[in-house]
Amino acid sequence: MNLKSLKDIPTSFALAKKAMAISLITSLIITIGSLSWAFYVTRHFAETAYILTENGQMALAKGISSTDVDLYRSPEIKSHIYTFHRLFWNIDQFVQERNMNRALTMTGHSGKQLYLTLKAKGHFSKIKNQNLVQHLQIDSVQVDDRQKPYKAAVYGQLKISRTDQRNERIDKFTAFFDLHNVARTDDNPHGLLIENYDASTVEIEKE
Repeated sequence: MNLKSLKDIPTSFALAKKAMAISLITSLIITIGSLSWAFYVTRHFAETAYILTENGQMALAKGISSTDVDLYRSPEIKSHIYTFHRLFWNIDQFVQERNMNRALTMTGHSGKQLYLTLKAKGHFSKIKNQNLVQHLQIDSVQVDDRQKPYKAAVYGQLKISRTDQRNERIDKFTAFFDLHNVARTDDNPHGLLIENYDASTVEIEKE
């Protein structure tokens, strides 16, 4: 080994140390940058909420803390309730199937069970065969959104009449149920599901 090679050894070590230092600093910069970006994105989505538009659909709103979302949930809950009851109970022979398909996406087992019970009793067949129109007039909706699942009640009158007659049958209507938060979909934009649905049943008299 010559003297020139020995003189180059300290220089090589110095270069190696510089390379390691540069690599370490670069890695730290990349790590800190990645963590900062992840923190920003997480906070950005945490401060994102949905607001209810005039047509009952949801729009994205920014700058609202996730802890404050429940403050804006009450009108959305009521919109879900009105929409479900309009679809489920306001029917005639022409819109019955379409309305039911949409309404059943907004409720769980209990709502589907009520539908099957009414169907087994011939309720929907009578509406179709006798040209009946069923309409639910909602007088009041009560919602307790201070607990989860949300508690709600609907009071009103269920009216059934023939399309060719003015006479109508009017029954008192009450419904008590819970609402659970679920994922939002195109069929269920409110992200709510009605469960434990206990409504006054309907019987259509044969004529």
